[in-house]
Amino acid sequence: MRPTNSKLEKVKARVFEKDVDAILVINIENSNSVTTRYLSGFTGSFSALLITPRRHIIITDSRYWVQVKEESTFELVKYVPPRSFLDTVVELIRNLDLRKLALEKERISASIYDTLKEKLPDCEFEDISSLMVDVRSIKDEDEIEKIKVAVEIAQDAFKKMLEIVKPGIKEKELAAYLEYQMKLLGADDIAFDTIVASGYRGALPHGRASDKTIEKGEPVVVDWGARYKGYNSDLTRVFCIGEPNSKVKEVHRIVFEAQQKALEAIKAGVTGREIDAIARNYIQEAGYGEYFGHGLGHGLGLEVHENPGLSFRWDKPLQPGQVVTVEPGIYLEGEFGIRIEEDVVVRGNGCEVLTTLTRELIII
Repeated sequence: MRPTNSKLEKVKARVFEKDVDAILVINIENSNSVTTRYLSGFTGSFSALLITPRRHIIITDSRYWVQVKEESTFELVKYVPPRSFLDTVVELIRNLDLRKLALEKERISASIYDTLKEKLPDCEFEDISSLMVDVRSIKDEDEIEKIKVAVEIAQDAFKKMLEIVKPGIKEKELAAYLEYQMKLLGADDIAFDTIVASGYRGALPHGRASDKTIEKGEPVVVDWGARYKGYNSDLTRVFCIGEPNSKVKEVHRIVFEAQQKALEAIKAGVTGREIDAIARNYIQEAGYGEYFGHGLGHGLGLEVHENPGLSFRWDKPLQPGQVVTVEPGIYLEGEFGIRIEEDVVVRGNGCEVLTTLTRELIII
């Protein structure tokens, strides 16, 4: 599939304001597959992009020559060993007489950066790490549509998983079945390691599926997501086999209502800190503030965690087109945990909730 050039042009417009000659993206063993895909459409694990105002060049080896032609409009420069890959990149930079390069220092190893500086002593390097995550945080409608599909796949797979739930089944069995169903339904991959945490293990916010068996009456936290055409979904729901006790129901109600208040407040212009405070204050007033230790949410896109954040750290206004998770939780050590997570798009006058799966406590 050919890339959407609007993303590339958006980045070029921002970067070339800085009086640089070219953008350099090094991707070795998926070290920067996100930016590579975003700018060029190429999904391989080994490449370099060199982007000038007039030329869009990709360098890669023979494993990917055909794939580049299928996925990208970039001009292909073939890398052939035994010469080093970086020497090929450096030679091209010299031949084009490029003196100031923009790159993401946060996505390049210290050794590669040092090698580039050593081999290109006359070049200046401009860090655009923050600029890139900033630009990527605002999705176009094509990107949002891919996230919607990733959400739909995840939801449909979860419904299939609920059909096999029974007392005595292991957390790992449910996680494996859920991941299998997501791939059957069209996911490229899972978005992250699936969390299935039952009973006392639910108090682990990142409790990966274990060999623990699931028993009647205990809440089970499932946090899962699908990746579709590079874009991720990230959902969390809680279910019980049979009726849970009144404390579980009450804590779930508090989390549900805290999330609802946050969802009602999300819109462009409000800061992530303000949204986090709305949910956090509600949980605090209900007596469980000390048991909600993480941020309310995070950006979602080509990466599972990206800008913006919904936390006390994010004092910037939310912008239309940003996609965020909203995931309040309460974690009671030795007892259980409750978390509910939605994926939403920030709009000018509110938010669009992409998830349609019930947020109520699911009782099987």
